Amino acid sequence: MSNRSTAVVARSKAPSKRRPRVAAKTPVRSTRSTSVAKRPTKEEAPAPAPEQGVQPPRPFDLLTDVMDQVRLESTVYFRTVCNGAYGIHIAKRERTPFYAIQEGEAEIRLDSGKIYHASAGDLLLLPNAAPHVIGSGADVPVLDLQDWIALHPMDHTGTVFALRGNGPITRVTGGFFDIDALRINPLFGALPEVIHLKASDAAVQRWLTPTIDFIHAELDAGMQGAQTVLRRMADVLFIQAVRAYAAQHTCPASWLRGLSDRRVGRALMLLHARYAEPWTLESLAREVGTSRTHLAVQFRALVGESPINYLTRWRVTRAATRLKSEKVSIERVAEDLGYGSNAVFSKAFRRVTGVSPARYRREQAAVQV
Repeated sequence: MSNRSTAVVARSKAPSKRRPRVAAKTPVRSTRSTSVAKRPTKEEAPAPAPEQGVQPPRPFDLLTDVMDQVRLESTVYFRTVCNGAYGIHIAKRERTPFYAIQEGEAEIRLDSGKIYHASAGDLLLLPNAAPHVIGSGADVPVLDLQDWIALHPMDHTGTVFALRGNGPITRVTGGFFDIDALRINPLFGALPEVIHLKASDAAVQRWLTPTIDFIHAELDAGMQGAQTVLRRMADVLFIQAVRAYAAQHTCPASWLRGLSDRRVGRALMLLHARYAEPWTLESLAREVGTSRTHLAVQFRALVGESPINYLTRWRVTRAATRLKSEKVSIERVAEDLGYGSNAVFSKAFRRVTGVSPARYRREQAAVQV
């Protein structure tokens, strides 16, 4: 073979010698690329898993915090069976009544003139104990509660029979919650005169029906400890009714309405969770992430008062609960609430309640004797 032929052959074979080297490098580049793509960035790195058996903290529950300061001191239950025209006037504002219609129909007429019609399966709760008449309808004879009970005494199960004529039967299970007459808790300012939960609401019936059935069972059994059980059931009934209302309605100016706004809701959470801190409008606005003016205007529009006034009322609410239920000095209560002196605390307490902390404690002790 000539030299020229040998050169041609050499050139034709050269690419075949280089191709394996090129092909060998390709997997290396691919492997490196894949490795880089799978490496998580700092922002994408997964959060460390919680320790086994340790539950993550729950978000602050403002409704629970507010309702924990509501004390149902006692509850009186009753059941009525009527089949004639009747009207019963309840004027006392110290006790919060509720009526669960078991059969038939009834209506509540407030002294203000507003009327609520209720059918079997409905629940009516008057959180602020508005004076009212419960009865079979308009243009019926009306008696004060004590006069009506005198004519129709209760039996040993708390049942009242008022049967006259052949009219349709109405059965009502009701009761009265004894609640602190001051009603300084912001919960009561957020609730309407009447909470009306209807039988057509399946979500309500899931808890209302078994709760009323349980109350009936306790009233009928008459076992020891029944009063304690019935008092606990009153707590359940009241809390569930308030929670159902809060979930269903657009509330008037109150802390419940304030929760609908991101910044005002955040401010409310802070005031409740860290109530002992020396908040100012400026520090609260800075924590929420808005201006003082915007927070002040929006808070008042939704809640109905300024953030600092709300904080004062909430502190006094907590103080009243402790003074009523705990053997703790007034000075200690003031300190725990973040007040620098007993004098400043007493002034705030009197401004909200109308009485001094010492007098409030004495009055509550006398009532409980």
